[in-house]
Amino acid sequence: MTNNPARPPRYAVAVEIPPGYHELPLTGIATAISAADPLLSQQTTGTLRESVPKTLGTLEFMLEALAKRNAVYCGIGTHRSADGHPVVSWLTISCLDAGAPRNPRLTLADIAQHKTRDEIGWRVEGVDVGERPLLFSEGIGHYPYPGLPALRKSDDAAHAYQMEAVIPSPDGTTVAVVEVATAEVDRGPEFGPMLFGMAASLEFVSSSTTTSLDL
Repeated sequence: MTNNPARPPRYAVAVEIPPGYHELPLTGIATAISAADPLLSQQTTGTLRESVPKTLGTLEFMLEALAKRNAVYCGIGTHRSADGHPVVSWLTISCLDAGAPRNPRLTLADIAQHKTRDEIGWRVEGVDVGERPLLFSEGIGHYPYPGLPALRKSDDAAHAYQMEAVIPSPDGTTVAVVEVATAEVDRGPEFGPMLFGMAASLEFVSSSTTTSLDL
């Protein structure tokens, strides 16, 4: 997305989070994870309890990595698919520096070239939502199967459907990235309307006014 991920973006973002999501911490992560450990252990038994430390350790690592990459929101959502099936998803919103001012469509073109070389093998498409250009991507990621006592052992990779919208600021200096992922691969495309709704409503605001989501 940017040649310097550590450089703060010129803008922050304002967006309304859809219902069903529970926010996870991106600051004070270690403290929040430590507080959750005894609560989860008390509410679980057997192999589920044995899985708590490793699950929380993995979650802490992931949240710390997201925070370092200027994620401004991360949440886990619970939903019902079109046929009533329960679906869990992961929503992440990041705000990233994209370099010097220029046509935002050129910013998106550079990102599209980068994504076509990604291991996931994204389907990438430039679209307009109203008068706003954005880059839409979707693909299926393959990851090592989590070695948790509560899960049946498997040598197969874990699969996740991933959908992403990259929205540039009007001056092309900043991009907002809205990402949705779910292990329910066949039901992943159902999140499309939600993703485009968020992309249409997202606003860039001066970073001197706010440094995170304005909900």
